[in-house]
Amino acid sequence: MAFCTRSPGGAALNKRIAIQPPAAWLDELNDQPALVTDPEGRAAVPCEMAYAAHRRREIDSGELSEMLEFAEAAREWGKRPANSPSELQH
Repeated sequence: MAFCTRSPGGAALNKRIAIQPPAAWLDELNDQPALVTDPEGRAAVPCEMAYAAHRRREIDSGELSEMLEFAEAAREWGKRPANSPSELQH
């Protein structure tokens, strides 16, 4: 599975990971309007979901680490001043 995120400088980062995160987790991670509105609060949701999946032993420690890294990248993306409603529509 490949994810594309943006670095703090705006460059696209493609990262290939060997995990299949839960669909609900991906939905939360990709909720761009909510991340722009409340990056701290919204990024906490996929973090908590990842920890819960790890406690249920649905994912291992490596997968947990990857999922938390993506949640942190989403939080940073949401905090970028360049994020605006018009940018989200592209």
